[in-house]
Amino acid sequence: MPDQADIDAALTRLRAEGYTDAANDQQLYGELTRAATCYEAADGANSPMPRQWPFATDAWAPGSPATNAATAAAFRVLEAERLGRGS
Repeated sequence: MPDQADIDAALTRLRAEGYTDAANDQQLYGELTRAATCYEAADGANSPMPRQWPFATDAWAPGSPATNAATAAAFRVLEAERLGRGS
């Protein structure tokens, strides 16, 4: 399980990559949750992009198992924030 510092770093990276509040508010069909699930299943940097990956092909960028776990947690945080805004 990633620690809070790793999740915060992943959130910062995702937001810089364009997963902003405004963009996330457009994700109404579970895309952020599916992205989290894809990263949870990735076992390393060479993990193939899952068919259910909801975003552009070039947005799939798995890393180490620890990095993937932090990215998955960050996607879940983004979805929780989106739901909290009532989007």
